[in-house]
Amino acid sequence: MPASLSLRALVILTGAFIVAVLVFAGVYTETQHNPVPHQLRVGVVGPQDAVLKVKAGLALSAPGYFKVYTYSNEAGLKSAIKDRKVYGGYIQKTKKSGLLVTAGAAGEAPQLALELVGQKLAAAVPEKLTVEDLAPLPTGDSHGLSSYTYQYGVLVPSFVFGVLIFMFAHGLSLASRLGVSAVYSLGAGIVGALTVDQIIGALPHHFVALAALGALYAATAVLVTYGLARVLGYAGLALSGLLLILVGNSTGGGSINQEFLPDFFRSIGQALPNGAFIRSVRNTEYFNGANTHRAILVVALWAVGGLALVLLKEKFPGMLTRSKKELEPKPSA
Repeated sequence: MPASLSLRALVILTGAFIVAVLVFAGVYTETQHNPVPHQLRVGVVGPQDAVLKVKAGLALSAPGYFKVYTYSNEAGLKSAIKDRKVYGGYIQKTKKSGLLVTAGAAGEAPQLALELVGQKLAAAVPEKLTVEDLAPLPTGDSHGLSSYTYQYGVLVPSFVFGVLIFMFAHGLSLASRLGVSAVYSLGAGIVGALTVDQIIGALPHHFVALAALGALYAATAVLVTYGLARVLGYAGLALSGLLLILVGNSTGGGSINQEFLPDFFRSIGQALPNGAFIRSVRNTEYFNGANTHRAILVVALWAVGGLALVLLKEKFPGMLTRSKKELEPKPSA
């Protein structure tokens, strides 16, 4: 059994964990407590005067909330929604009727925002407004949260696995450490996809794609955690937890789309792998993989970055160390 902590060390740890509550509660509450859209992409179809009226109305009643694109016909707008270029849009059918086109699978927050805009437009014209959902959520994922829960289910074990590799596998060769990490990542992707697809049925019909995405994301979490720890020691583990567990989860767009986050967190979230993985799963499951390549690229770049840190530390073992002594656990005699 490890030696007991001193009273002074225990008091310091107690204070540190109290501060951690402040940080976690603050970040999660700040990002989720008052969601409003920021440049939410929407489309408009209709005569020029109707389009200008819609744009002017949105700019006046909801400044900065929406980014409006004009489409020449209904088919063009619906294609853009299915291709994940816009979240939804408004179509002026006649002078007395309009069609609001949405995609529920893109997220509940955009759906509600678009429906509210549609109600305001219908009241202002006035006109009869019909709503059409091009990609409704199935009963197995009725709130669209399964892409987030899949992400979280892969992330936490993978983060812990990276910690274990750092702490307990330092006596093994680099090939062994990377080989075990690769086997874990592949297994995590397969088991994760089996769980959300075959066992629970929340994300069915795309098992191979979900397994591949899960394996890539698991490798990213392991390599980023292990790579930062190799270079920065225990501070690297803390940094990895901050990026992936705290900031990444709170800004990933799982429960609230990233367009609804505050400016600072929205900018950070779009660069982290958490949100990219959630978008790739959501687009694969509900939009036939449309507009997914950029999200996959973000996740892959993080994995490559983590691997690069590991390899650099192997080649330059004194990198960023302040003394000759390594900042990682040493094998016991």
